[in-house]
Amino acid sequence: MNPTYDFSGQVALVTGAASGMGLAAARAFADSGAAVVLADRDPDAVHKAAEEITGSGGRAIGVVCDVTDEQQAEAAVRAAVTEY
Repeated sequence: MNPTYDFSGQVALVTGAASGMGLAAARAFADSGAAVVLADRDPDAVHKAAEEITGSGGRAIGVVCDVTDEQQAEAAVRAAVTEY
């Protein structure tokens, strides 16, 4: 059984979103209608991943964020609130 979800009107902030499970989660949220904030330490990869999602019709932004740094984590949340 594959449940379907509708995240239209919602925003998902996904960490580790430039690759692997984080990117898969970001794609799934976008495919389910959410606006997605992709956060990752790798600037090139996170922006490329966000462009991939927007290129497929989703809404996404990439932010550089090391979640072990409280100020960077706060900045990622602020970017999400500002954008969406």
